[in-house]
Amino acid sequence: MPLFMDFHKIDSDAITEEDVYRAHLRDIAVQNKHGLVYKRYYLNLQHKTAFCLMESPNKEACIESHKEAHGIGACNVIHVSRENEFIPYLGEGDQNEQDLALTLSGEIDSGFRTIMMVDFLELTKSPALTTKIINSIKNHEGSVVKAPSEKIMASFIDAFDAVTCSIEIARYFDTLKDNMIFSIAMATGKPVDKHSQDLFQATKRKVKLISRLGFQLRICMDLETKLSAFQHKDSSTLDIAGITVINPTSYLEIQNLDQVLIKNLNNSAFNCDAFSKQLGLSKSQTYRKISSLFGVPPNRLLSELRLIHAIRALKEGGKTVSEVAYDSGFNSPTYFTRVFRNRFQVLPTLIAKS
Repeated sequence: MPLFMDFHKIDSDAITEEDVYRAHLRDIAVQNKHGLVYKRYYLNLQHKTAFCLMESPNKEACIESHKEAHGIGACNVIHVSRENEFIPYLGEGDQNEQDLALTLSGEIDSGFRTIMMVDFLELTKSPALTTKIINSIKNHEGSVVKAPSEKIMASFIDAFDAVTCSIEIARYFDTLKDNMIFSIAMATGKPVDKHSQDLFQATKRKVKLISRLGFQLRICMDLETKLSAFQHKDSSTLDIAGITVINPTSYLEIQNLDQVLIKNLNNSAFNCDAFSKQLGLSKSQTYRKISSLFGVPPNRLLSELRLIHAIRALKEGGKTVSEVAYDSGFNSPTYFTRVFRNRFQVLPTLIAKS
């Protein structure tokens, strides 16, 4: 049968593990009537959340079963792909005699995960680079979710492992010097929320956005990842001096920036004045905002993002350097070539040939 996961927000301040188990028994008591099987449940008492994993003929059976058992439905129920979502993100894991999900180390599995996105661009090919990144993820107890050629996503039960892995990967990238441009982003969240349509939807959206604009920052993580990482028993050894922490306010600002940039990045007439106007800020306010978020002024951020767009297009092939220049928001192929060479010490024609 198909696999489903639901989300419950626990209202009681005094809820215990035993209370949740008794609720699970009420689910089991009516499961046969609705043709489903409750497999296990994930519990996070700190965040007052629970997530039930079940096999069911359809979503409606999940909803009706829970209504009969508790008089109220779950906050949300989603279909979960066993191979593409459940196993890579949540892992096989284990469960105790009460069906409470456990990690492979035997601890209660909260269902929360830290999702990492490693986005990198090689100017010249480095041997076995993807293999090195994947090995680092596995050595830090991570699970590789997706690994196309230059974007790798991974899931970690422990945020501490994700953060230490990101530092190791960044140090390896640094040994490649000017050959490597990279962005490593991390976000921590729950598998299902009120508005989810697929597993870790909100967390994946956040980590992809941070990664897309994070090449200037190199390593970024949201505030939840930082807080989770420092709950680890070895957190005193954690050095995050080189990692930018994106708080909720900064994330909303980055979302707004991303929307403006997506619409305008390939428009050569889109300059700092137009940027400020679309953000609804003065030039000085825009300068301060961009500089505080990314450590560079707006013109530098625009140029860098356009160059990254150009590198991707050159590596994909199928377009001339002139076409790539115009598509990336440069108003002259000659100017594009000069900026590209000054930034990367190589001509764009060599990237296109490789």
